[in-house]
Amino acid sequence: MTIRWISLVALGLALSSCSNGGFNGPSREFSGVWLYEFEGSTFVEDGIEIPTLRPAYEETDWLEWTEWPRLEGLMEESLGNEDCYTVQPFLVTFVGRRTHHPFGGAGHLGLWRSEVKVERPISATRLGPSFCYDRYPPLADT
Repeated sequence: MTIRWISLVALGLALSSCSNGGFNGPSREFSGVWLYEFEGSTFVEDGIEIPTLRPAYEETDWLEWTEWPRLEGLMEESLGNEDCYTVQPFLVTFVGRRTHHPFGGAGHLGLWRSEVKVERPISATRLGPSFCYDRYPPLADT
């Protein structure tokens, strides 16, 4: 009987966490570096400069920023290089929520440890021109 009761409670908790997209943390202010690229959206919490090496997926978050109109003047066109996906670096501050997914990672192909969703943007500034991690630091003419 005890096993049955524990199983029912565990199932109820699992189903309730799935209904809201995972285990949601509280809404709070975040700041850090956002590295936006094709099929990539890496957020390095508390970062203040572009990481010299590409950050590990399991140590960073997927940033879900849907307020694109606020970024229109900050986004650049791709460098047009077929050798890499260009990274667009931003310093961002926003109110959001971190979600840990109970059945795997977050973002494209579930590579990131969790997802941070922007609920209210506060600021976003470019940290430099678009670049490729295989040619860091960014080339002066790009």
